[in-house]
Amino acid sequence: MAKQVLAANQGTRFILISFGSWDMHQDIYGQQNPNGNNLYTMGKPLDEGVSTLLSDLQSSGLLDETLVVLVGEFGRTVGPVTSAGGRDHWLQQTAVFAGAGVQGGRTIGTTTADGSDTVDFGWSRDRYVRPEDIEATVYSAMGIDYTTVRHDDPFHRGFEYVPFSEQDVYGPINELWG
Repeated sequence: MAKQVLAANQGTRFILISFGSWDMHQDIYGQQNPNGNNLYTMGKPLDEGVSTLLSDLQSSGLLDETLVVLVGEFGRTVGPVTSAGGRDHWLQQTAVFAGAGVQGGRTIGTTTADGSDTVDFGWSRDRYVRPEDIEATVYSAMGIDYTTVRHDDPFHRGFEYVPFSEQDVYGPINELWG
C-alpha cells in the first residue's frame, strides 16, 4: 500500500508504518504472551513486509527517490532471558536506512559483542548517534535544511526542526551516502 501511495504521485512526502510494540520484557518467544506480540509473530511479517516494500519500490523505480527508515529506540540484551522470559534494554538504538541513494550492504559503527555499548562510532561526529541525528539525516535526505528555525508560530517563539541545530549539536549521518 505504501508503494501505491507513492506511485500515485499526489505529493506524499512521508508515510509512517507502525508495527506494534516490540517491548518484550516478558515471554519474548511467545509461549504465554497474552497480546500475541513475540519475536515469532512479529519478526516474520516485519521481514517480509520490508522486503516486499523494497522490492516493489525497486521494480517501480521509486527506490532511488524514496528514503526508507526503520528505527527503534533501544537494543535488546542478549544471552539468557530474564526470569519473566523476556529481554531488557540496552541504550543503543537501532536504525536501518535504504533507498534514496543510501550506500547499502554495510554497517556504520560497531558495538561490543553483546551490543551493550559502541566501540567504534563509525561516523564523522565520532560519538553516539542520537534520535536528533536520525531526524537531521531524514531532513537532509529530503532536501530540507535541518538547521531551520521557524518563527512563524502565533507567539513567534521559534520552532527548531532539530533541537540545538544552531549550536551544531546534532547533524546528519552523511556517511550513509558514501
